[in-house]
Order: sequence, then C-alpha cells, then structure tokens
Amino acid sequence: MMRCRNVQEKLSAYQDKELKPREQEEVSSHLLVCQSCHKQYEKLEGVWQTIGELREIHPDPWFYPQLIKRIKEPREGRSIPRPRWASRLLPAPAIAWILLVIGLLAGTYLGNILARSDFFPFQTSRSSEETTLTSLHVFDPVPPGTLAHGYLQMVNYMESDSK
Repeated sequence: MMRCRNVQEKLSAYQDKELKPREQEEVSSHLLVCQSCHKQYEKLEGVWQTIGELREIHPDPWFYPQLIKRIKEPREGRSIPRPRWASRLLPAPAIAWILLVIGLLAGTYLGNILARSDFFPFQTSRSSEETTLTSLHVFDPVPPGTLAHGYLQMVNYMESDSK
C-alpha cells in the first residue's frame, strides 16, 4: 500500500497514464480508500477540465516565420558585446578584486581631495586637535570600558599635562 505523500507526487503521472501498470493500480486503489488524496486528484482533474474548455488561439500566419527568423538571427545585435579576451585572461574573481582595489584607491584619493580645508572656501579652518576633540562628541555619553571611553581618558590626561 502506498503512502499519501507518494501518491500525491504521482497524481499527475497517474492522470496522464505514465505510470507502470503496477503503480497505476496501486495509486488507483489508494484513491478509493483515502479521501484526502481523492480530493487532491479531483482538484487536478478540475484544472485539466478547465484547461480543456479554453478556446484554442490561432496566431496570425506571419507569426511562426517571424519567430523562426528571430531565433536564427545572430545574438550580437540583441545583447551587449563583451570582450572575450578579458574572460580568457582573467577569471571573474580576479576582475572583481581589481575593480575593488581601483574603487578603494579612487575613494581614498577623492576623500583626501574633499577633506582638504582649501577645497571648501567658506569652511572655517580648525587645527587637527580641535577637529579630533570636536569629533569625539559623537561618543557622548560614553559607556565605561569601551574604546571611546579609554580614548577620551587619554585625551583628557594629555590636556591636563599640557596646561
């Protein structure tokens, strides 16, 4: 006797009579006994009946010749051309690493240009110590034992020594 899971996996093949005669008979006898699987089979039958009731669509006479023509025409006009030599010389991970390094270098370079004080003419210039101390306000309030807390203690200690 087949289990419900096995029967439900084979319902479509059973309906199309694609199973071996022994399996076809086992599914048939299971459907007589199991109400759940029988309901599943009835739903499948309903779907096929609905599909069978749909009217057939007849395409225009020119459709198939144009379809064949589009399939046979070269793909060069329909896709973006890629240099094949690049994929032969370097595998995709190497190309990804190269692009990553180029992006990091370009970002660092542009970041340095934008960080220069003379790049923005209306920006007030600050000393590096003022900038550092001002940027530390993002750590307020600083939880004890964190890296920021240690850094603030170190800066405060250095300030008290310089006074």
